Amino acid sequence: MKALRIKAFQETACYTKPFANKVTETYPLPPYSTVKGMIHALLNADRLVPFSLSVQGDYESMIIDYRKTYFVKRKEFNMPIIMDGLAIEVPEFTNMTSMPLYTHMLYNVTLVFHLKAEEEILRKIYDAFRHMPNHLSLGRQEDLLRIDEVKITGVEELDLMEGKELTHSMYIPSKLIQEDERRRGIPYLLNWTYEVKKGLREWSRIPVSYVSKKERIDDDFLLGPAFIDDEGYVIAWND
Repeated sequence: MKALRIKAFQETACYTKPFANKVTETYPLPPYSTVKGMIHALLNADRLVPFSLSVQGDYESMIIDYRKTYFVKRKEFNMPIIMDGLAIEVPEFTNMTSMPLYTHMLYNVTLVFHLKAEEEILRKIYDAFRHMPNHLSLGRQEDLLRIDEVKITGVEELDLMEGKELTHSMYIPSKLIQEDERRRGIPYLLNWTYEVKKGLREWSRIPVSYVSKKERIDDDFLLGPAFIDDEGYVIAWND
């Protein structure tokens, strides 16, 4: 099996959790939909490009910043609007207020992505990364992404009897993990794909566990399967 491996780095990043309105909380790694969206933007895709994804990485520390957030007051609720990074003037409404809110940011983020798809699709994504017309961001617009490696690599199934320690923390779909071992990770429900219904996005979500680096992946932990690439990175596909 072939896969596309992407190694990347971000000095700062905030992968905002949905509905975190009072404090801008971040996921520990970019969720699947964030990576998928970046790749579709890079390809200028106007339709869904089918591929599977594995996400892993680590950060040095978490820091806290302030962000000016505007609120449009209504009788039913307060709707937050973030204008940072937008080249527009802030509109004025009589029912609008603003206040600084905490923003959680990850510092010195190392990322490794693996993509599985038909060879033609992998080649198109590879070429797009090799000939980027502009810089990339991941998460917020200001969170620049440095690409350190793009490589098509061989992948083989991991021998779970032998096992392997994780090089980085990673998302592992819950369906691959033994039920009584899921406590070893932090559970998340990550967006993946969506359908537009009545003008709104309806997401399909994948239950995962965020498993810390150096955890041992073996047949006591996983139902299987897991995979490994030519540099020993463990891969857990999200499909």
